[in-house]
Amino acid sequence: MGSMFKKSKQRSLLIGLVWTGCFIMVIGRLFWLQAVDYNELLAAAKETWIKEDVLRPKRGTIYDRTKQQQLAWEVDAYYFVADTRQVKNPQKTANLLAPILKIDADVLAEKLSKKSDSVELRYKGKYKYPEEVLKKVTALDEKGLIDGIYAFPTFMRQYNGTLAAHVLGFLQYDDTAVGGIEQVYDKWLRGKEGYVKYLKARNGMMVTDQPEKNRPPEPSKDLVLTIDSRIQHQLELELEEAIDNYQAKGGTAIVADPKTGEILAMASRPTFDPGNYSETLTEDNAKNLAVQSQFEPGSTFKIVTLAAAIEEGIFHPDATFQSGSVKVGDRVIHDWNGSGWGQITFRDGIKLSSNVAFVLLGQKLGEQKLVDYINRFGFGDITEQLGKKTGIDLPAEGRGYFFGRNLYSSELATVSFGQGISVTPIQQVASLCAIANGGTWHKPHILDSVWETGLEKKVQSFKPESRRIIKESTAMQVRELLREVVRNGTGVEAELPGYGVAGKTGTAQKPDPDGSGYLENKYIVSFIGFAPYNNPEVVVYVAIDEPSSASGNATGGTVAAPVAREIMKKSLQIRQIEPNDEFAQSIK
Repeated sequence: MGSMFKKSKQRSLLIGLVWTGCFIMVIGRLFWLQAVDYNELLAAAKETWIKEDVLRPKRGTIYDRTKQQQLAWEVDAYYFVADTRQVKNPQKTANLLAPILKIDADVLAEKLSKKSDSVELRYKGKYKYPEEVLKKVTALDEKGLIDGIYAFPTFMRQYNGTLAAHVLGFLQYDDTAVGGIEQVYDKWLRGKEGYVKYLKARNGMMVTDQPEKNRPPEPSKDLVLTIDSRIQHQLELELEEAIDNYQAKGGTAIVADPKTGEILAMASRPTFDPGNYSETLTEDNAKNLAVQSQFEPGSTFKIVTLAAAIEEGIFHPDATFQSGSVKVGDRVIHDWNGSGWGQITFRDGIKLSSNVAFVLLGQKLGEQKLVDYINRFGFGDITEQLGKKTGIDLPAEGRGYFFGRNLYSSELATVSFGQGISVTPIQQVASLCAIANGGTWHKPHILDSVWETGLEKKVQSFKPESRRIIKESTAMQVRELLREVVRNGTGVEAELPGYGVAGKTGTAQKPDPDGSGYLENKYIVSFIGFAPYNNPEVVVYVAIDEPSSASGNATGGTVAAPVAREIMKKSLQIRQIEPNDEFAQSIK
């Protein structure tokens, strides 16, 4: 008995010691957690149970100059998220959603097969969807055909089809702005993100009525552009029709207000739909030719040589010269028709776009003065490798390619009539605006003003950069000579009775990419002009790339000038510029 009692007592003591040890360990652990690891564990807990959501303001609206037409705006939309733990049959669900979301079924099936509580159903440009898509997905859910698919509200960017696509740019599915006004003024259009922090339950829902901490987003700004959507629409119709008629590779057109440098319309072809960029944007149509393309201007560049010669007092309209050809060094330069027109005046040489006339004017000017005037007109120094951007508020502007050294005599001659250098369409438009407005170069621009949301209050107006480059009397004389080009010269197809058009045609052979000369029968034909010539209200530029013609006579005068005429006519009518009886029967 004593032995049994002693063993029982020892067992009780052992058990007591074990329990006491465990108790001491628990107390020690609690002390450690509360006193030593407290901060680290609290931080981990907050990371787990406190959620932070980004609050994005609604993106600003882009308006045309009338403030009545929206060019880019936000509409209600939805994106879809899958809790794949709830998706019973990934492949079946993918097959049902694929035609609705326009995402390949195999891509969706792969996403739905991942084990996660949050998988966004997005692929390339397919991410945000309008309400009609939501209704279709909801209908599948209500019929019990799909599980674990949830919709969340957001906004999506809306555009007017392809209208002004290259001017506006677009938003990628992740709201990254690409190209055009969207990219250049993204900071204003985007606003500033805010955030909200709150305690969350396991399902991610807020567990308190009030957020723990928040910073509201700063509202975005609305933009008013210089673009007139009515002129833009007409310009695109005319450009599209011309490219179709002449089976051309592409083209571009610009309408500007010469008094301010405002761009009223701008388009390039081929084009894309910014609201559906994932399916329509390609390498061939992504470039805004109006500001990015760089090519030999041809005869439209002769305007600069003419203005320089008049400004320097070396242009005498009634002096005569022998047209046809002229020898410069070891090279013979011919007029565009090969034979010329005999002994003619310089006035007639301008009207007929004689290459020889402009070579002679360039020689009289000399390299230093010609280089200086080309620079004054905004093209840059041609003795350098690259030209000078106009600074227009659009991305990826070209600057032109030049010689990178002093000119040889033959190069001075060819530059005088627009050959041997590359410039951009917008550079040419800015330079002609200076002729049209009396001698002041204005920086071309697209933005008119910045406004609070809903156009409630103007925040900022655009102030264009300007500089006088020639005398008003010089600009007036150039306008009169360019008027003759349209009345009786190479630009007669641009004439618009009642308005008095002035301008210049251009037919530039395209250089061979391998640098070995020029491509056979590959031309960029163009026309640049303004109206009314005595008080210009609009400048219009049109260039058509590689037009074909059954008659073999696809030139700036036959192809581009008629397009410019129609664009000019519509633009003047929209701007309510009444025709003048003085020009009613101006074609002779």
